[in-house]
Amino acid sequence: MKSICISLLLLCSLQAQAGVTVVEPWVRTTAPGQKVAAGYVRIVSDKDVALVSANSSFADKVEVHEMQMDDGIMRMRPLKQLELKANTPVELKPGGLHLMLVGIKNAVKAGDAIPLTLVFEDKKAARESVDVVFNGRAVAHQGMEHHAH
Repeated sequence: MKSICISLLLLCSLQAQAGVTVVEPWVRTTAPGQKVAAGYVRIVSDKDVALVSANSSFADKVEVHEMQMDDGIMRMRPLKQLELKANTPVELKPGGLHLMLVGIKNAVKAGDAIPLTLVFEDKKAARESVDVVFNGRAVAHQGMEHHAH
């Protein structure tokens, strides 16, 4: 009976730790020689947190970027962190918020598995790392949002 109680407590603590859910992670395919790639995903957390960093063995660095209209021109800029409100999904998608993989090691092909670690921080500065595998995916017509890199 004691081992059952301990097992239940461990299970509950694992669920409490797993407060961030990542859904449908993918990276847009790239041309040979291209040094950047864009990653997209839907994230939801059961508490207020911020995505404070990301990294991948596939790229030199990973940044969170946002797209904004500025004097009629769509511009991209990095964010220091991305705030997530409890139980409110945030979608990183083409033409909006996205992950920018800078200094990619190889071209991204459809079906590639690209490992990333997303690091979240709560209001008490407690950090949670979430390891995610992003899938390479071709897009029918490539957007212009990343051609300036």
